[in-house]
Amino acid sequence: MENKITSIHEARAIFDLLGIKDVTKDWQSKKGTQVFELPFKTMYANGQKEINRFSIYKSGYIRKMIVNNNGASYSCYQINKKYKAKRKYFNSYYKNYQTFNTYKRILIHNHEDRYIYLCNYILKNYYRNQTGASFYRVSDYQVKLMDMHHSSYWENQRKDDQLPFEDDQLPFVDRAVNRILEDNIDEDDKFFSSTDDVQVIINGHRYNLS
Repeated sequence: MENKITSIHEARAIFDLLGIKDVTKDWQSKKGTQVFELPFKTMYANGQKEINRFSIYKSGYIRKMIVNNNGASYSCYQINKKYKAKRKYFNSYYKNYQTFNTYKRILIHNHEDRYIYLCNYILKNYYRNQTGASFYRVSDYQVKLMDMHHSSYWENQRKDDQLPFEDDQLPFVDRAVNRILEDNIDEDDKFFSSTDDVQVIINGHRYNLS
């Protein structure tokens, strides 16, 4: 079973590492809405590209936005989990009430829980391996960002290997694992194995992004 993000601190750290931007506008923020955008587009088989934008709402909904060629959101669909429910309606032909099965969305009323849910949804559907996927999971931006953090982290550690782990250093790095990587893997492959596995480690938990 894949490890999941369990705190907003971890979710924000993941968003920062992967270059997922907060693109919330002032009018959206005033309504309690927060909008995020991935640093890459989805490429479909017909060559169409789609911006990957998500919104979390004060009402408890989380949505994937449908974006036009001008970058404006014009529609959306819900990504909250669903549950089965009964719905009653009045049948005018039989002159009585009848019920039928339907699905409702599970609303997430806590802001931090919405943030965490969205982070796990994005990791599962856009960064971890999927059979038949048709778009890149990790962009050049993310590779450069991880390499930059990696180099900075080791430069600081070599100065004094006894220093405690600080919050301003990369919070995803397993020092023992990266020592092995640095000793045995070429410079261009520090963050990728031969199978393109991508992992980050937060608070002692390893998260597979590939």
